[in-house]
Amino acid sequence: MGTFPWILWWWFLGHVVLVEGSRGDRSYIYQRCTDDCEYENCTRPVSLQHFRESQPWVETLLHWSCVDECRYQCMWTTVEAFRRDNIDVPQFYGKWPFVRVLGIQEPASVVFSVLNSLYHLRIFTYRAAVPSSTPMYYVWHIVAAIGIHAWTWSTIFHTRDFPLTEKMDYFCAFSLVLANLGSLFCRILGTQNQTRVGVALMLLLMFYLQHIYYLAFVKFDYGYNMKVNIAVGFVNLVGWLFWCRRHWTQLPHTRKCLAVMVGMNLLLLLEVLDFPPLGWTFDAHSLWHAGTVPLGFLWYSFIIEDGKYLAEQGKWKKGV
Repeated sequence: MGTFPWILWWWFLGHVVLVEGSRGDRSYIYQRCTDDCEYENCTRPVSLQHFRESQPWVETLLHWSCVDECRYQCMWTTVEAFRRDNIDVPQFYGKWPFVRVLGIQEPASVVFSVLNSLYHLRIFTYRAAVPSSTPMYYVWHIVAAIGIHAWTWSTIFHTRDFPLTEKMDYFCAFSLVLANLGSLFCRILGTQNQTRVGVALMLLLMFYLQHIYYLAFVKFDYGYNMKVNIAVGFVNLVGWLFWCRRHWTQLPHTRKCLAVMVGMNLLLLLEVLDFPPLGWTFDAHSLWHAGTVPLGFLWYSFIIEDGKYLAEQGKWKKGV
């Protein structure tokens, strides 16, 4: 199956760094612009009242303050100044500049997050195709619920970046990563082996609570969080690849599982090869979100076929 995926995972794991501030927001142009804008528009009662009266209702709804508006406008002033001097487009507070649409900070990531949430509704197709007595039946329902919840918070976070929405996005994303690993344990151990599965899932739950506690109450460490997510994802990848290899000749639908795993690894290149947004809308992260949508549909096709196989196995063992 090749060594490239393993090399990519370890390279990415070793190159995760914590970004504190960015070239754009640290620049003199940006700081001078925001200071002047806030003084002129956000400190004087008359100017502040004018801002509130002229602000579109959708931006008011999404809590764009006068200071936020100054930072947004000065971001573009700084970008233009950098481009006039033939300097690469800078990031601001660890993010690329995006064109705001209807008050939404990252419109492409919002759209693709919604689509990622919606593909989990294929669980209803799974319900229609697979009997409820089938092993993994309720496991995939739980994973689907966690997936919808996680992608909903991704949508909220990319709509407006606040400390709360950021934390919820990170916390819920990790819950989905662990849920995927938990589904692997259930598939390998067998849901009928309740003791072993229960112990494995309890350990994952304890690990999740410890991780969230550290981020919420000790230190919100971006680098640590990313490394933990990558490490767990790597274990999940290795597990499913070994499962595919074990059942390769017996189960044709293992090809779909393998395609999803390889596809997810290739999408990591978008995170490694980061670049300024195309059209100030589509950055590498949003395209990564876009790429996971078709893989999600393919994954549900895999679990539906796997569910049918498990259901047939159950009938055979019962002599039906």
